Amino acid sequence: MTEEVQLSQLYRISPAWQDFYAGGLGGVAGILTGQPLDTIRIRIQQRNSQPGTIWSYCRATVQREGLTSLFKGAAYPVTTIAVQSAVVFQTYGLSCRYLANRSGTPADQPVSLSKVYLAGMVAGTVQTAIITPVDLLKIRMQVQHAVPGSSNYVGSLKQLRNVLAMEGVTGLYRGLGVTLIRDIPSHGVYFGIYEWTREYLEPGSRMRGSENPWALFAAGGLAGVLSWFSVYPLDVIKSRLQADPRSESPYRGWIHCAKESYREEGGVVFWRGLTATLSRAFIVNAALFAVYEYSLNMMRRA
Repeated sequence: MTEEVQLSQLYRISPAWQDFYAGGLGGVAGILTGQPLDTIRIRIQQRNSQPGTIWSYCRATVQREGLTSLFKGAAYPVTTIAVQSAVVFQTYGLSCRYLANRSGTPADQPVSLSKVYLAGMVAGTVQTAIITPVDLLKIRMQVQHAVPGSSNYVGSLKQLRNVLAMEGVTGLYRGLGVTLIRDIPSHGVYFGIYEWTREYLEPGSRMRGSENPWALFAAGGLAGVLSWFSVYPLDVIKSRLQADPRSESPYRGWIHCAKESYREEGGVVFWRGLTATLSRAFIVNAALFAVYEYSLNMMRRA
C-alpha cells in the first residue's frame, strides 16, 4: 500500500460523520431560506389571530414592526440548526445502516423504504430534545409585536433568561409531549417520501448518489410538504401551547389546548397557517436536501 493511499484512508471521513457534517450544512441553508414564512405561520396559528393571507400578514407585520421583524427568533435556530440537523441526519444514517445489517441487505442494494421509515422515526425521536426548547424560545420571540431594537422588545438572551427565571429549565421543555408525537411519525414520512421520490425521478440515485439537482430539489420539497401536512394539527397545538409562559397560558397541557381550541374555533383551527407552512416546507427542505446531498457527494469523492 502506497503512502498516498495510507494517508487518504487516515483522513477519510467516516459515513457517520459525513452524515453529520452534510446534515449541518443543509440545516443552515434551510433556516436562512425559510425564516420569514415561519414567523408568519406562527402568528397565524395563535389565539385571536385575524383572518388573512400570507401576504396580508407579511405586509401588516412589516408596516407595523419593520422588515427585520420577519426574522424574529431566527437567532435560536440559526445557532442550533447545524447541530440539530446534523444529529438528525447522522441518526438517520446510522439507523439505516444498522437496520440494513440486521436484515442482511446486500451492500449493492438500497435499504427498503419500510426501514427508511423506521430510521426516520428514530431520528425524529432523538432530535426532539434539541428542537423543543429552540422552538419554544423562537415562538416567544415571534409572537411579540414590539419593534426590534425598541425599549420594550425582548431580545434572544433576555427571552432565555426570562424563561429560566419564571419557569426553570423544565419551562424550556413545555410542549415536549406533543413535539414527540408530531416529530416521530413525520420524520418517518419525511425520509420515506424523499428516498422514494428521488429514486423515482432519478433511478439508481439511492445507491450511486444523485447527479440531478432538480430531482433533489423536487424530492426534498415534496418530502417537506407531505411530512408537515401529515401532522399539521399537532403543530398548531404545539405552537399555541408554547407561546405563553405556563403561569399565563390558558392551557394546562396539549390535550386541553386541543379541546379548548376546538371548542372556541371549531375544527378549522387545526389548519390555520397551513398555506404558509407548506410553502415554507417546500422551500426549506428543497434547499436542505440539495445542500445535504451535494456536501455528501463531495466528501465521498474526497
